[in-house]
Amino acid sequence: MATSVEAADAYVTVKNWPRLKRWTRAGTWGESEYLRLAYQAIATRQSRSRSGNPGTEFESLWHSAEQLANEQPERELTLARLASKWELEKESEELWWRVAENPPTRREALEELRRLYRGKNQTDRLYNVLQRLHESSPNEAPITADLARLGLNMGQNTEQSHQLAKEAYDRAPNEVNCALTYAFSLSRLGRNAEAVRIVESLSTEQLHDPHAAVYVALLLAEASQLDGAQEYIAAAENGKIYPEEKKLLDEAKTKLAAASATPSPAISSTPVELSPTPTASQR
Repeated sequence: MATSVEAADAYVTVKNWPRLKRWTRAGTWGESEYLRLAYQAIATRQSRSRSGNPGTEFESLWHSAEQLANEQPERELTLARLASKWELEKESEELWWRVAENPPTRREALEELRRLYRGKNQTDRLYNVLQRLHESSPNEAPITADLARLGLNMGQNTEQSHQLAKEAYDRAPNEVNCALTYAFSLSRLGRNAEAVRIVESLSTEQLHDPHAAVYVALLLAEASQLDGAQEYIAAAENGKIYPEEKKLLDEAKTKLAAASATPSPAISSTPVELSPTPTASQR
């Protein structure tokens, strides 16, 4: 049945939904019958057929495809990938959680769920996925840092989040994500001077990424480094940032406004000199 699947793929590639629907309407594809139903479901949704209710028809077809794939890991994985490709969020989410139960495909499933929940800003579910990823790969510093930072932003498992932030930094001190997460952790613990020293050791080019700039702006505003804080606030506003980062950026602006209103002659408003280092890998 490879020829049938290849032909369906060809129709999908050129988005010829009427031809795809006709191709998948009749006959059986043997072991690939679940794919015939899945492609027919996609064709139905994409073509917005006026005959009947396309939503009900799609759901019926897709449900039938899922039943044929049920408890067969390879089929479930194929369906999950197909659902993600065509942005069937509800269907892909359910399938990826099922795929995540299978150890060989767990990482791919969790990464897809991570992408899905991040895109929808569902931070509670994202935190759950990051916990699962950390359990599967406890020595991967970037994952540890992501879990720690989100936990600190959400006020979730705060003590553990501080510990995870340090663990990530100890493993990968030159990885920007890990370094900024630990600096953020130190700042939340009232150790902002140490946090700023970590920032000073990082490459300025990487720190101007909008996601990184949020944390730098917050730390510099806390240190009353007015010009530097303003520079990184501007960098953060120049790109799309996550909702929890938007809250931190607002906090940085509030601190900056307060420091500007009551300047202290003992504190310089000159931005910190950030020493360039070899570029670290950035997630």
